[in-house]
Amino acid sequence: MTAWVIAETGAFVVAPTAALTLTVAGTRVCLRAITRARGYQRQSAIAQPRQGAGQAVFLLAAPVAAPPAELAPAAELAPAAEAIPAAELIPAGELVPVTVGAMPQARPEPPRSWRVRTWGGLPSVFWRLVITLIPGRGLACLYLALAYYAARGRHLDASQVAFVLSAFGIGWAAGPPIAGWAADRVGPRKVIVAGNIAAWAAYTAAGMARSAVALAAGAAAVGLVFEMWRPAAQSMLATAAVDEIQRKRCMTLLTWIINVLLSVATLAGGVLAAYAGWGWLFVASATGAAAFAALAWLLLPRDRPRRHARAPKRGSLAADPLLWTFTLLTLLILTAGQQSVYALPVRFAGTGIGPLGFGLIAAMNPLTVAALQPFAQGWLVRLPAVPLCAAGMALIGIGIAVTGAGTGLAWYAGTSVIWTLGEIAAAGLAPAIVASIAPPGRAGAYLGTWGSALGLSTLTAAVAGDAVIEAGGLPLLWSCCAAAGLVAGVGCACLARPVAARRNGQILALGRLVGDRR
Repeated sequence: MTAWVIAETGAFVVAPTAALTLTVAGTRVCLRAITRARGYQRQSAIAQPRQGAGQAVFLLAAPVAAPPAELAPAAELAPAAEAIPAAELIPAGELVPVTVGAMPQARPEPPRSWRVRTWGGLPSVFWRLVITLIPGRGLACLYLALAYYAARGRHLDASQVAFVLSAFGIGWAAGPPIAGWAADRVGPRKVIVAGNIAAWAAYTAAGMARSAVALAAGAAAVGLVFEMWRPAAQSMLATAAVDEIQRKRCMTLLTWIINVLLSVATLAGGVLAAYAGWGWLFVASATGAAAFAALAWLLLPRDRPRRHARAPKRGSLAADPLLWTFTLLTLLILTAGQQSVYALPVRFAGTGIGPLGFGLIAAMNPLTVAALQPFAQGWLVRLPAVPLCAAGMALIGIGIAVTGAGTGLAWYAGTSVIWTLGEIAAAGLAPAIVASIAPPGRAGAYLGTWGSALGLSTLTAAVAGDAVIEAGGLPLLWSCCAAAGLVAGVGCACLARPVAARRNGQILALGRLVGDRR
């Protein structure tokens, strides 16, 4: 027993140390890849006005009146700026119009390819963040298998497993608001690095736990810190984006990359649990967190000093009804969406679908997201964010209800595409909506507050699902999921005008601030 504890402790120390060494050695390669990727990006040229051949074109310059306070006195003008003699001026009658045929015309730019439209023109911080996410999320295979580990690896009963998962959910709900608040004050890069170092320690403590209480404490610590990077990274992308369209592109593509890495983590966790043992899930997750912290420290841009930033008004976040309404709607639809984890397995067990069939159905969600979202990226960017997010919320609730109402493996696999399409729209656009309504300098706190709904949904889904099933069975639960989707969709659609008004008001306020500083 002592030898096993020593070997397990050595694995938690040696594997992250090796990951840090390899990370530092491969940083130059990553930086070269970023530079090469930026070289392939193209910015679209400004469209030239179309004029017919032989049509006269006059170049006119309209004088702009400046305020008297901004006019420089004549004595301060440079002596070299002398007036042009009247004899050298060309009379108006001698001006000759220039035709378009005599002027060189720019060739029309060829239509951009799908790769350039989807991946081109993104800020460099996006690509740096993607490189840091590859080991950080690709090896984070623990939280997906935490219930299985508690039941099979530690042989806990159902009540103890529920206790461990509840502790994990409470920690998950508390982590994002803390991370968002810290990102606004100390900077997102520091929060990402510190959060992943704390995640490495939490994975190590949870992996060495033996009792149910110790495992619950470790699960609460993991839930508190393992998602701290998300509001900080979203705040960094929201600040780096130059306009609303680029912000939506960054948020939706980040969601797609997270889903792809989630599929990798699921596969890696299954292979490690089957061939190496449950303890290696903690080792892999700790190694990924250590590599995430090292890459974030080396690749992400340094946090800007905030000495000259205006301190936000206290209580503005707590008194913002738009933020809390959107967060509650998100919690409502996530509670319905989490029934794919809690209630659908119960339905599958009643129809005779085995573990292999359940695994195939569970894999349909991330695989569908990974396959369809790049092709739907153009629609996600061009269409208005709030109505499209509302449609996505409605599809999630209705899709879960349709999947649970039928029978058969083909029915479950086919109808899961419905709520997966809703997830593509809602999960990708919701962070962009929250970032657009956040005041300047408060994007991290707003995104962290909204992100706490995901952790809370792990608790509300289990409690509400059990209560509804006891009251009216699974048919009542599917009806409630459809109703929750419709309520969340209609409520989100009603927020379109307030969100637009908030965004326009912030643009005007920013313009006044720039004018005051000038």
